[in-house]
Amino acid sequence: MKERKLILPLPTIPSQSEFFEMMSIKPGGLAAQLVQDVYKVLFIYSVDLKAEYRRYYSVEYDQFSDYLKLCHGVRMPEADENQTYILHVGRLPQMLDSEQGGTYLKPVMAALRNWRSSHEA
Repeated sequence: MKERKLILPLPTIPSQSEFFEMMSIKPGGLAAQLVQDVYKVLFIYSVDLKAEYRRYYSVEYDQFSDYLKLCHGVRMPEADENQTYILHVGRLPQMLDSEQGGTYLKPVMAALRNWRSSHEA
């Protein structure tokens, strides 16, 4: 199966309570348990490609964009590249993965876009 890439360029990482709020989820319920798993996959278990680049690859690749293109097959607009965090989500949970019947990715991405635009400098 082909690995699906989900790259999240963000100015900062939302707290879990911010994520619940942007997704209109009340803490403590079943929905909160499910969305907490989504939060962990997106923001805790993901790899920050910028940090990885600075730590391991900046000597090998002069430009972050070259590292993204050659190591991850990713090209992105300069505005996205300039975000503080570039998160790579390696495996989508079922509720996000459309290939597994998930339908929650579009609402999550829309909420993150709105949140990002309100948090950019």
